[in-house]
Amino acid sequence: MKEYPHIFYPKHTPSEQKIIPTKNSKTGFSESFFEKKFLSYFKNYVYKNVIIDDGKTHPYYPDYVLHIPEYNLYIDIEIDEPYTLRGNIPIHTNDQEKDEVRNQYFLNKGWGIIRFAEVQVVKFPQLCCKVISEYVRNVTGDHIWLEGFHEFEDLEIVRAWSSDDSQSMASDFFRQKYFNLLKTIKQAKPSINILADGIYLNNEIRATIRSLENDNTIKSFNKSVRSSLFLRFLSDFFVHFKTMDTTNGKIFVELTIFISNYHSIESFSFDSEIVEVDNYLINIYYVRTHDLICFSIYDSIIDDNLKKVILIADDPAYPPLLESLTDTEVILVRNYHDTTMSPYMKYLSINSLIENSLQIKYK
Repeated sequence: MKEYPHIFYPKHTPSEQKIIPTKNSKTGFSESFFEKKFLSYFKNYVYKNVIIDDGKTHPYYPDYVLHIPEYNLYIDIEIDEPYTLRGNIPIHTNDQEKDEVRNQYFLNKGWGIIRFAEVQVVKFPQLCCKVISEYVRNVTGDHIWLEGFHEFEDLEIVRAWSSDDSQSMASDFFRQKYFNLLKTIKQAKPSINILADGIYLNNEIRATIRSLENDNTIKSFNKSVRSSLFLRFLSDFFVHFKTMDTTNGKIFVELTIFISNYHSIESFSFDSEIVEVDNYLINIYYVRTHDLICFSIYDSIIDDNLKKVILIADDPAYPPLLESLTDTEVILVRNYHDTTMSPYMKYLSINSLIENSLQIKYK
């Protein structure tokens, strides 16, 4: 193994497999950070703390299993650290055969394997999700898994390490340096949560693009709305919330876009892991759901006890749900005309945000 991510495709499809839960497993700090974004993309297909039930005396414990039943697809997803934090012992080195034996076990079962370096999942969790999505697309031919990723660059390659490399990294406190970044992010609770109905957002962008294509006064415009531009324009309105908590001088914000497993969001693209605007640090999540989006959004507000919400939606299903949110301050991003949302709530026009984000240039 010379570099990360290291990707293996099996030579045959899995026979009937049985994975069972196990009490093993200590979740590493980096795994728990990566997990939130990983689960948002593949929510119903990720398994953790499971093993293959084949009678093996000392079974292998995958960090994560991605299992998509309709494709009979199993992927062992591993996060490799260069050394242990206790004792600084080199692990996952390219001059040992231990990982190769493990890899062959899963390949013989018909499983795929994706191994990331720990530093990759810490710094670029969304790009790691892109790698996994590309794997699923390559095996199944289904392009829906890659939607939203087309503006992202490829994940930066990390060279695999030898035992000597590992000892040098330990001496330089390599892992501890990016753990400090993780601690800051994990300790910060978002002051503002932006929740977007992906079907509504995609439809409004497509309608705007169709209108622009028929306008003879326009020279050019972007073919999709990029997340970084959209959030830069939206951030101008964060000040409408009277009080916001800060962590190390930053105000943390989360954007979560909910999209049905049966719909597309090809008109909105993610071009940045985290968007920084002035003193706002905006983390981005993309959630595919089997449920109705309005209920997924409502459940998110209730379950996470969200207090300051920007809701991007316009559908008659929302007003009855919003009426019950007595402890949540909500600002709507909705249609200016022909809205189905309450006229008594603070709102922004979705149209101006989309038009600005498309960077229209006139003749």
